[in-house]
Amino acid sequence: PVEARIVPRDMSESEGFVLAFWDNVGHRSFDSAGRAVVVRRLLELLPREVVARDFLPLLGIPPRGPRMERLRSIGGLEAQVLEALGTGQIVEKTALILADLNSQERAVLVNLIRHLQLNANKAAEVIEHLFDLSVLHGKPILEFLAKDEVSGMLENQDTPVPERSARFRELLRAWRFPEFTSKEQEFRVWSQRLPKSERISIHPTPVFEDEKCTIQITAESWEEAEKIAIELEDAIR
Repeated sequence: PVEARIVPRDMSESEGFVLAFWDNVGHRSFDSAGRAVVVRRLLELLPREVVARDFLPLLGIPPRGPRMERLRSIGGLEAQVLEALGTGQIVEKTALILADLNSQERAVLVNLIRHLQLNANKAAEVIEHLFDLSVLHGKPILEFLAKDEVSGMLENQDTPVPERSARFRELLRAWRFPEFTSKEQEFRVWSQRLPKSERISIHPTPVFEDEKCTIQITAESWEEAEKIAIELEDAIR
């Protein structure tokens, strides 16, 4: 036999949602998108303190701290964005950045990360760089994506998707950190002049804060180390 209960016709929307919540919470696991939608709906129907005390712990969400408000913002995003979050294409932090954009920008970015077959970490990198560029230059994200060098790169069907993805990420990185990437390229060109050996490793200072570097030599004898050092000295000159 199946037990059935009839709810009263005059049940309020908040009572109905709470009933549905308790009916599901015991046997259903909520992904990130599901938690965000539920939290947003609870906050629309119930006082904040009630949501924090009675419902957040059941969803695995701390009752204190900023996460409740973050989830509220994410829970109102379009189905396309929530699907990307729920399937792991983006992480919660990325979804929160998307919440600060307009709906057209969100749609374009979600389609972009799918087109480039980016994992969640690389999607976060791309979206964070574009968001930062938009803020730094006071221009819409779509303006950066409309540049000829970007559209030509992304639409080049002769280039495999992973290669297009890598080139696009490198371009965004160069735009976001122009001085750093310039110094990095200079260092790369300089280091290519040195002898190639598994016994030599070269490490620049963090973020190329100066022109110093550390050259590490691994050798089986002092004589071998001295020989490698002489070769390096000749190459550097």
